Amino acid sequence: MKSEIISNLEIKKLVYKGYGLTFAEDSTIFVKQAIPGQIIEAKVIAEKNKIKFALVEKIIKESEYKQIVDCKVFGKCGGCDWLHIRYDKQLKEKENIIKEVFNFVSPEKFQSIVSSKKNKNYRNKVFFPISSYNEKPRIGIFASKSHKVITHESCELIPHIFDQIILYIISYIEASNEKIYNEKHHSGNLRHIGFRISEKTSEIIVILVTKNRKLAFSKQLVNTLVSNFPQISGIIQNINSHKGNTILSNDEKILFGKNYFYDSIGDKNYKLNYMSFFQINNEIAKQLFDFIKKNVKKNDNVLDAFCGVGAIGIYIADKVNYVIGIESNQNAIDDAIFNAKLNNLTNIEFIQGNVEDTYSNFKDTTTFDVMILDPPRKGLDNQLISLLEKNKPQKIIYTSCDPLTQKRDIKNILDLGYQLKKIRSFDMFPHTFHIENVVIIEKI
Repeated sequence: MKSEIISNLEIKKLVYKGYGLTFAEDSTIFVKQAIPGQIIEAKVIAEKNKIKFALVEKIIKESEYKQIVDCKVFGKCGGCDWLHIRYDKQLKEKENIIKEVFNFVSPEKFQSIVSSKKNKNYRNKVFFPISSYNEKPRIGIFASKSHKVITHESCELIPHIFDQIILYIISYIEASNEKIYNEKHHSGNLRHIGFRISEKTSEIIVILVTKNRKLAFSKQLVNTLVSNFPQISGIIQNINSHKGNTILSNDEKILFGKNYFYDSIGDKNYKLNYMSFFQINNEIAKQLFDFIKKNVKKNDNVLDAFCGVGAIGIYIADKVNYVIGIESNQNAIDDAIFNAKLNNLTNIEFIQGNVEDTYSNFKDTTTFDVMILDPPRKGLDNQLISLLEKNKPQKIIYTSCDPLTQKRDIKNILDLGYQLKKIRSFDMFPHTFHIENVVIIEKI
């Protein structure tokens, strides 16, 4: 069947998930990689209930917000969405997206989005899948909504040194004849290549994710990488023998150096295991932490839920009375305890456990002035929201990289007798549609 072509469509704005929005007759149309202000001819690729998804077939009039893209695979690779849109326009569109998501909130509650001064090469962590094409290794990023690996010469989102190291790893794979993992047949060995870099020390950890414990000629690979890149302080083989999309397992071999380094946010220092969660953009993380710190008071007792390595709790501890952090991952808790000592803090403690169960086990006499929430993308469990009804902190500071689940949770919390005081977004992920959003609510 011939695809439907619709002409003279004006792109009105951008929406969450990155699409350009336009309308035709009684249909709403979401157009991939369209730019506000463009007038286009679009090819419809999917339709349901008068909602259409389309691709740009032809640009009739270009947008004033278009910018030149240096990346040769932009549009094929799924790493970024808006690299072709002027950065000031990206920020404005993200502000508008948050206002639309939280359309029940009065305009004066919104504060302007915080931009990233470093909006290219900002990612301090990345994992690249590996595939094989014509018996040659391909290391890159999955195409959007696909498991097809798209290679690149130089990614605009990561430090250039990562791409330089990849070239040596490709040469190693070809010379060693190490087998590439095939997810369909669960065969082969090499699955992902990961990198983490410390902004403080410039140290790099390289992670080789394999299916099997044996890695051919691993000593030669280590010697090659370390001799050419003295910044590398650790090379880790993470062994993940399981099927599925989870990248890392708890099984590892340290091929060289150590599995951690030190980094900092502001004047606070952190020991980070290569598996530990840490904000992806150091500069924006500092501004986000500063915002949270500004919204706590000297005598506050703070509960830092989903605390990870203790990054936020440690950052604000010298301003407040006391902090308790909760985290389910034992490795992260170990790092958090170490990081508290590293920063000479005595008014902070960490508990390993499920947030919901741990919170329910606190005595009725235990009260918190402030609860900081930074949950996984799926948001809060209903059990925790129910617990908040019984033991209400005076203030809740909720940060999330998924505004839709955040909105759902905030509306449920507001029903418990809270009022929304302010909303501020932080551009943690420039050139993508992702938004880090902070909502502050207080007990009525």
